[in-house]
Amino acid sequence: MPLTELKHSLGHILLVEDEAILAISQSEFLKNKGYSVQYVSNSNDAYDFILSGERVDLILMDINLSDGMDGIQLAEKILSRREIPILFLSGYSDHKILDRVCKVKHYGYVTKISSPDIVECMIKSALQLYQAEQSLAFREKELRITFEAMGDGVIVLTPEGLIREINHKALDMLGYQKEEVLEKNLTSFLYLVQTDARTRISYPFLNSNTKLVHTERRNDLIIVSRSGRETNVTETISPILDDEKNLNGIVIIFRETPNASVMVPPKDGESVYAKVFQLSPIPMAISTLKDGTYLDMNSAMETLFQLEKSKVIGRKTEEFKAWSNPEEIERLNRAYQENGRMSGERMTVLHNDGKKFDVLVFSQAFEIAGERFILWINLDVTKILDMEGRLAKSVEEKDVLLKELQHRVKNTLAIISGLLNLESFKVENDVAKQSFLNAQSRIMSMSKVYENLYQSEDLESVDLRKYIEDLVFSLHDIFVLNPTKIKFDVKLEEIRLDLKRTLPLGLILNELLTNALKYAYPSEKGGDVRIHLSRTNENIILSVGDDGEGLPDSVNIEKGNHFGYELIRSLTSQLKGVFSSVSKKGEGLNIMISFPVKSNDK
Repeated sequence: MPLTELKHSLGHILLVEDEAILAISQSEFLKNKGYSVQYVSNSNDAYDFILSGERVDLILMDINLSDGMDGIQLAEKILSRREIPILFLSGYSDHKILDRVCKVKHYGYVTKISSPDIVECMIKSALQLYQAEQSLAFREKELRITFEAMGDGVIVLTPEGLIREINHKALDMLGYQKEEVLEKNLTSFLYLVQTDARTRISYPFLNSNTKLVHTERRNDLIIVSRSGRETNVTETISPILDDEKNLNGIVIIFRETPNASVMVPPKDGESVYAKVFQLSPIPMAISTLKDGTYLDMNSAMETLFQLEKSKVIGRKTEEFKAWSNPEEIERLNRAYQENGRMSGERMTVLHNDGKKFDVLVFSQAFEIAGERFILWINLDVTKILDMEGRLAKSVEEKDVLLKELQHRVKNTLAIISGLLNLESFKVENDVAKQSFLNAQSRIMSMSKVYENLYQSEDLESVDLRKYIEDLVFSLHDIFVLNPTKIKFDVKLEEIRLDLKRTLPLGLILNELLTNALKYAYPSEKGGDVRIHLSRTNENIILSVGDDGEGLPDSVNIEKGNHFGYELIRSLTSQLKGVFSSVSKKGEGLNIMISFPVKSNDK
C-alpha cells in the first residue's frame, strides 16, 4: 500500500518486501530519515509500479519473494526496461545467492540482520554512486557527440598503433567503415604521402624505440583513400601520457586544407548533366520558350511516343497529329500560361497503331546565356489509370455483392421468423407461445440492422436513429394491441455505429422495449415509454424508461438470473459498456446503457 511522500524527500525508494511487519518497520525508519517510501509486497506490483513511470530513485529489494519470482529475477526484468539502482536486502548469505547477485547490476547487498543505520548508509552510498555514474555517462555522451561532429578527422591509437577509436570524418578520408578498422593496425588503412615528393609518410615511434613525448605537426600532406580519392591535410600528433609520463595512447588529427581538390563536371557535350538527360528512364525533351521548337529529347521520350529523335528535332508539337489533338494542345498551353509551368497535366496521346495512352506532363522553364528554354517531363500513367479503373470496378462489384448478401441475410432471418410464427400456432401453452414471440422479436431486431444496411450507401455502419425508429414501431405493432394505451417518447441524436456493435445494441434495445411493453402496464392504465439516444465526446448513451409499475421487489435486474436481463448484461459487457437501472414502485423503471464511442477492436 502506498505511503504518503514527504515534501522535501532525500530520495524516492521503492521497497519490495513480502513480510508486512519488516516492510512497515523499514518504511517508518526511512521516512523518519527523510526519504519517500512506496511499499509493495510482490513482484507483479513492483514491476507494474516501475512501468507506471512514477519516480523511483532506488529499489530496496528483498530476494526471497513468495509469488514465484525472486528478487534477483525481478531485478533483471526491471533493468531490462529501466535503469534504476537496486540495493539487495536479504536474510540469505550463501555463496549460490551471492554468485547470482554478482551477475546482476546492483549497488550493494545488505543482510536483514544489519542495523537500520547500516542500511541507510548503504542507501546514501548507492544514490551517490548512481548519480556519479549518470553524470559520467552524460559527459561521455557529450564527448562522443562532439567527437563524431568534429570537422577534423580524429584517430585514437593504442601505444602499439592499433586503432582504438576513429570518427566519421577520418573514416570518410580513409574510405572505410568503422567495423573494418577498429583494433587493427593504422598503417594497413592510412596511406599518407607528401604533397610534392609523393613519398609515403611513416610513424617512427610505432616501429622503433623512438618515444613520442611532445605534440608534433606536419603540413603539406595528402591522404589517399581506399578508392584513390585524395584529400590535402595537415597532421597533428599528440601523445596520451599517464602521471609517470608513460605512453598510454596517441591522438592523430587530420585537418583538411583549403587547396583540397574539388571535382568539377566536364563542360563538353558529353557532360555529366547531358549523360543524365540521355540515360534517364523518365521521358524528357527540351524546346525553346519562344516558339516551342524541339532542340533535344532522350531515348525514353522516343520509346514513349514512338517518334525518332531525328524527325522531332527542329519541329513543333502542332506538327505531330498523332502526338496530341488540337483541343488538348490548347488546354495545355492555357494551363502553362496561367501557371508559368505544368505540374502533372493529363494528356491523351495516340500512337501510329491507333493505341491510346495517358501521360502526365510536367514542365520547367530555365535560362542559359540569355536564351530561355523549357524542360518537358512526361510520365506514362496508362497502366496506373487502368489499374485504378479495375480497382474502382472491383470495389463497385463488391459493394453490390455485399448489399445482396445483406439482403439475403435479412430474408433468411425473415424466413426463420416466419417458421417460428407458424410453429407458434401449434403451441397451446401460453408460456411457450411467449417464448416463440420473444425469439421472433430478437430475430427481427437483427433483421432490421441488415435492412438498414441494404438501404444505405455506407455498408460499414448503421444510422442508429433510423434503425431504432424502425425497431420501435415494429415492436409496437407486435406487442401493443391498443394503440391508445401506450405512447412513445423518442429522442434520438444522429449517430452512426459499426455493424459489429449495432447487433448487440439492437438486441439490448429489443429486450428493454419488449419488457416495458409486456410488464410495465399490466392493467388497462397506459403510459409513456421513453427511448433516448445521445452522445458525449467519449460515450454513446441509450436510455429506456417507463412510468409503469416498476420492478417487483423479488427481481434484481443487475444480478438476477432472468434470461432477458442476463442477456442485457452480457451484451453490455460485449460493448465494453456499463449498465445501470433505477426502479420505484408505482413510478416506473429507467435503464441506461453507456458504452465508448470508439471501439478498441482492431
